[in-house]
Amino acid sequence: MKRNTQNDTTTQTQTAEAHETNVLDFSGTLRELKKTVDHTLIRQRAGRRDRDGNIHMVEYVEWHTVADILDEHAPNWAHTVKDIRAIGDIITVTVAITIDGITREGIGTGRTASETGIKKAEHDALKRAAVKFGIARELYKREFDTVEHDDESTIQQRAVLDPIAKSLADMLTAKQLGMIRGMAREAGIDAESECVEKMKCKVEELSKRGASQFIDHLKTLQRNVEPMRMAG
Repeated sequence: MKRNTQNDTTTQTQTAEAHETNVLDFSGTLRELKKTVDHTLIRQRAGRRDRDGNIHMVEYVEWHTVADILDEHAPNWAHTVKDIRAIGDIITVTVAITIDGITREGIGTGRTASETGIKKAEHDALKRAAVKFGIARELYKREFDTVEHDDESTIQQRAVLDPIAKSLADMLTAKQLGMIRGMAREAGIDAESECVEKMKCKVEELSKRGASQFIDHLKTLQRNVEPMRMAG
């Protein structure tokens, strides 16, 4: 059977043109999504506290504002909940947003004890996925730049005040968890009870920095216990 090369060539050309058009359309969509958000849609909440005790406000947009922007500039957008995971009292939700075949993900967190915890986690995840397409990116960049210029003492002070992990990526590592359990066992103390008393949270809720601080605390306890063992 003789192959119709002319039809094959035409199909390939049409496919290439369609792909090129899609790329151009997506580029235009990105330009629209990256535009500065109308200031009337921006909200504020209390954010970090500096070493002088002053509270700095953080600007943000509501999840429904993000959805409205997507509806206006990328009406074919779709979102999917990829993962829901409980870690202690924290719930994490991973959301994926797809626009013109391009998918980007974000992770949000909430409290399992709260009825609205999973909704908050999903809404935060939606916003963080949207930021990767450019929506309200200037607000996140502004917040990041402010924190980046904090000196180390301020960062450490903030971590001491709140040692609880704020995201899955911020959770203590398996190595840190093993060290905490081993050191507590050697010191003859209950790790969970000591963590609640010292850090005001459970061991599995600790952030990486919080876990480091708790490990330093356990080292101090070990040093105090060893001389007593030698004396006995």
